[in-house]
Amino acid sequence: MSWLLQNIGPVFSNVAIIALDLFVLLIALYFLLRDGDALRKVIVAISPLKDAYDDIVIQKLERAVNSVVRGSISVGLVQGALTAIGLAIFGVPNPILWGTVAAIVALIPGIGTSLVLIPSILYLFFTGATAAAVGLLAWGFIAVGLVDNVLGPKLVGRGVQFHPFLILLSILGGVSFFGPIGFLLGPLTLSLLLAVLEIYALVQKERNE
Repeated sequence: MSWLLQNIGPVFSNVAIIALDLFVLLIALYFLLRDGDALRKVIVAISPLKDAYDDIVIQKLERAVNSVVRGSISVGLVQGALTAIGLAIFGVPNPILWGTVAAIVALIPGIGTSLVLIPSILYLFFTGATAAAVGLLAWGFIAVGLVDNVLGPKLVGRGVQFHPFLILLSILGGVSFFGPIGFLLGPLTLSLLLAVLEIYALVQKERNE
């Protein structure tokens, strides 16, 4: 309780920052979906590159965004199902309900299913089910945690045709450099880099011809 009282301020501050970032992201997503075509035409018009090269960059970025979003949703569903199974095995009430909540919060970078698993582990511990609490903790690390680190890069890499290890490095590096939103900006940066390298190879080929 003493630790909780000392850290409750930073906890609520971080939650407020994440909520604000999510709100800004939703507003930006709305305007991008509404005015995306017009914005794309403006970018292509003012870009110093050839239109064909601009299309290469935009297509790679589009595939990266689609892959990250679809991969995150798929991983969230799997983590939610595994969380529900773990809660049911170790005797936490309403496992389907909390598994559904876990699938939703799994989409939040930096928090994920821990928002459901940690209170569940504490509930088991304080109700005297110490062995079940330890078992659920191990389940969370092994079954639920590994899904994000193993399955996530594979699902994202499939859409953008990158090696899963590169995707894992881009996500970890993006989160380290940009914060929670880095799970999206990391693969986008990698896609932009590879697009630039592809354009460079095309330019060199044209010069040689």
